[in-house]
Amino acid sequence: MGILARVLAFFSLWSFLFSVSAGAEQIRWKFATLAPEGIGWANHIQNYVFPFIDEATEGELSVKVFWGGSVGDDEKAIQRMEQGVLDGAGLAGQGATILCPPFAVVELPFLFNDYEEVDYIREKMADTFDRLMAEKGYALLSWNDQDFDQVYSSAWPLPSLDQFARATFITWYGPLEKELLKILGAHTIEADVPEVSAAIRGGRADSAIGPALWVVGAQMYSTIKYINPMKIRYSPALIVVTLDSWKKLPEKYRRRILGGRIELNAKYCDEIRADNEKSIQAMVQYGLEVVHPSPEELSAIRKKAVTVWDQMVGTLYSRETLNEVLDHLEQYRAGR
Repeated sequence: MGILARVLAFFSLWSFLFSVSAGAEQIRWKFATLAPEGIGWANHIQNYVFPFIDEATEGELSVKVFWGGSVGDDEKAIQRMEQGVLDGAGLAGQGATILCPPFAVVELPFLFNDYEEVDYIREKMADTFDRLMAEKGYALLSWNDQDFDQVYSSAWPLPSLDQFARATFITWYGPLEKELLKILGAHTIEADVPEVSAAIRGGRADSAIGPALWVVGAQMYSTIKYINPMKIRYSPALIVVTLDSWKKLPEKYRRRILGGRIELNAKYCDEIRADNEKSIQAMVQYGLEVVHPSPEELSAIRKKAVTVWDQMVGTLYSRETLNEVLDHLEQYRAGR
């Protein structure tokens, strides 16, 4: 072999090795979440989401997570994604609405009767929410549960509208929650998520709506006296990534992730639902009183609350999106 041929062969081999090395270079995503490491949501992300991602991407994608709100609340995490500092985030219901306001349509008061209806809408409207997220510049990797949030109070059992009128709620969830509480006649004080527990303990407010697991994790049960478990709202929890970062992932990996979402969500949500139920039981054992409104009281609260459905059309979501949810629910309930 001549010198020129040997040189060309060397560079061909070098180019091949370089391309293999570059192709095998691990993709790294940085994520943030309010979930504290070691409990609940964080455990299930580590036990279910990470192994799923690792298998779907053949180990070529690594994810660094900043746990426990270490980069700030959901709003701050969204800002960091928009700035390109973060690739993605695990968001609570509040963050879901900030990132993609139309997602508020699944958070409407008394929309769902149970988790079976939630699961049905999650599957039927997957394409719709993928499109809505993409319009905002994000890919929806996973739609999980926060909870059917309960109503908590340190002062009032809150079984009826007249007690809502006496209560002062800390409102942290966004415009839908604020408008709902206004319709129910409650006084409100706005706060960021990290301030909610301190506001209840300090007496600035006496009531709040939130997920059971979070109430236990924030140790609010030491101040609260009453739990009203009426299904006043369902709250989603989302795992999202910016479209810029998503599109850098090879297409075959993207297909696998999207194709496995339903199965992943089922495993994850089963765990979260069990955690929230255990949290309520733990608070009852601690001494909190569960207060169920009478059918008449619940009907009066619901009648007032559902008026917010139409009020938020054009502000958070379109009439088309609301009707799509309602049509699917009607079909599901007729089938049952």
